[in-house]
Amino acid sequence: MMKILAIPFGWILKLAYMLVKNYGLALFLFTIVINLLMLPSRIKQQKESAKTARLRPKLEQLQKKYANNREKLNEATMELYSENGVSPMGSCLPMIVTYVILFAIIEVVYAPMSYISNIDKAKITEAEQTVTDFYYMSQAVKLDLPEGYENSPTVSERLAQGTNIEELFKGYNEDLATAAGVKRISNLTDERLNAVIAGFEAHNDLDEYFNDTKKVSNRLILRPQLLVLSVVDDYPDLFDQEIVDFCDSFDYTIFGLYLGRYPSWSSIYVIIPIISLLSQVIMLIVNNYFMKRNGADMSSAKGMMTMFYIMPLISFWIAFSFPAGIGIYWIFSSLVGLGVTVFVNLYFTPARLDKMIAKEQKKKSGRPTLYQMAVEQQKLANGGSALSEDDDGAEIKLSKNERKEIERQKINEARKKLVADDEEEDPRLAEARKRMAEKYGDDI
Repeated sequence: MMKILAIPFGWILKLAYMLVKNYGLALFLFTIVINLLMLPSRIKQQKESAKTARLRPKLEQLQKKYANNREKLNEATMELYSENGVSPMGSCLPMIVTYVILFAIIEVVYAPMSYISNIDKAKITEAEQTVTDFYYMSQAVKLDLPEGYENSPTVSERLAQGTNIEELFKGYNEDLATAAGVKRISNLTDERLNAVIAGFEAHNDLDEYFNDTKKVSNRLILRPQLLVLSVVDDYPDLFDQEIVDFCDSFDYTIFGLYLGRYPSWSSIYVIIPIISLLSQVIMLIVNNYFMKRNGADMSSAKGMMTMFYIMPLISFWIAFSFPAGIGIYWIFSSLVGLGVTVFVNLYFTPARLDKMIAKEQKKKSGRPTLYQMAVEQQKLANGGSALSEDDDGAEIKLSKNERKEIERQKINEARKKLVADDEEEDPRLAEARKRMAEKYGDDI
């Protein structure tokens, strides 16, 4: 599902990367674009909050009236919301959209070649399979299967001892599917096994490289595209030239930090989760300030505020649990979102929102009556416009259902008129219809 959602976001990110030629800066541009697209939703959320604030006196009255009847209070509250066009879940939508986008971006960050490059999918899959094969075979060398010794000799040490690497690897391959620690893949095909053997013959330090957790993270082995980016730099001859050319030109950094690295307490990358946490705390403080300034009922928003307090911890966990690119996006999202929040609250002041809401309600209350709609339908039939006017003379276009209703009433009126004319012309018809009505209960 996330792969499907990631496709349109991948297109946006690809266009951003084509502009700046740097993945980190592309993430920043992407974040700005997404926040602009979500701006109407943020404004709508602001209106919903203002509407809710205006209903607070009535809500307090309901709370007093139904203090001992929670079910009746909920019903009355929902009815009040419905009458005033307020959606109690309206403020949750931006948060839901934020998380949907986040998990789609996780997919894009894990697979930049799939979404940024124009490389054939089969070549990308082959490159991913290559690093996977070398990783698991290196694990087999480390475990010295099938004997099961740990800290076994490396490939270079075995070659120095005169070991036949081809025979050794074929023996490993037979046990690879059931070996401890390497259960995730089946035995290699002859073609793939021969490619692995050729790779180790050309580079007898490959097992040491793939067993070095500082260079190859086992957390990426199930999403190996980021491994391809780093392995290509050290062993380009293992991959197709198109893969090599893309990796050479692809700038997967920001401020000198490689975005495929996982943050840890022992590296400078730990600053990413810390900044992510702080940015969320700042967002929390600013949101609280504007909610109080705009007259929001903080007691009724208790559940939402609890979520806001959890958000910084979630952002910290996300930034630590995924490659640095996710943490950088989360920081950008918080900072840009902070700017949008300040803008929306400073521009859409309570006084301005009151005017907008009053205008909307006036427009709704100015819907034409059935009689007005019938008049307008008559105008339409005479070549006029299917519009009505509210109390201020503003034109209101009729909906499709309203036109159908008017047309139906018009047909009924015409039918009744035709019946009346017939009965006036021949009284016997009226008498016959009356007997039929008495017999079958029809309404004439």
